[in-house]
Amino acid sequence: MTINTSSGQVMESVIPELRVFPAGEKVSAFVKCFWQLEKPGGYLHERLLPNGETQLIFHYGNPFSESYGGKQAGLQPHSLICGQFTTFKDIFSYGQAGLLGVVFHPYASNALFGIPAHHFTHLSVGLTEVEKGLHDIGMRVAAAQTLPQRLMLIEDFILRRMRVVNQRHFAMIRKSVEMLSQFSSETGPGEVARSLFVGERQFERLFKDYVGITPGRFAGLSRFHKALGLFPTSQSLTSIALESGYYDQAHFIREFRNISGDKPSDLRRRMSG
Repeated sequence: MTINTSSGQVMESVIPELRVFPAGEKVSAFVKCFWQLEKPGGYLHERLLPNGETQLIFHYGNPFSESYGGKQAGLQPHSLICGQFTTFKDIFSYGQAGLLGVVFHPYASNALFGIPAHHFTHLSVGLTEVEKGLHDIGMRVAAAQTLPQRLMLIEDFILRRMRVVNQRHFAMIRKSVEMLSQFSSETGPGEVARSLFVGERQFERLFKDYVGITPGRFAGLSRFHKALGLFPTSQSLTSIALESGYYDQAHFIREFRNISGDKPSDLRRRMSG
């Protein structure tokens, strides 16, 4: 695939190298995994779908541009927090790229900065916007020569930054995330709050502080990804919608378009191609 840039230059679309690494034992209570993406040059456009997780990203190559929900693209900072998002995000790269990402468990990102997670929702925030003194870690990661050095720097940074959290609230939100990830029409946010012996309003406030979005939004993303996981099967879209917890076909189509920008049938066709 080729693309014409605004200057008239033709660039080849390339497939980047993506590697995923398990989190070390010391940070595994908060971090789900690390990932690395590298691209020697060329053009890249990827559509990212929300998955209910906040990430910390360090560029050591040219930063990406990103467009949230089809809006005008802007350049990412070199080191940033990518907060929760609830609809698709497009990323673009026109040259050499290298970056490392930290994927937090959905309930764990606010332990890093002591800031409620909803303050980062729908945003990509530079670390220096959070705290001026955080400029150093981005520079050190970019200057490191090897992957093990970069991973060690980032893990040490996370360990030094982790705040003491309210263990009761942390455990409650972690349990609620597990329950909502197994979403069914019988297990909604209200039922989860009652099973945890907490009022619905307090539960929603705490969930937004720890996760960044409401329990209902998180349940919708879990439902969406359950349906995505069934797309490679031989099941009909109607059967997939019902098994994933959608009330009817209209609900299924509407939520898919809101999250991915596509109808379920179009997205399934593209995934199979």
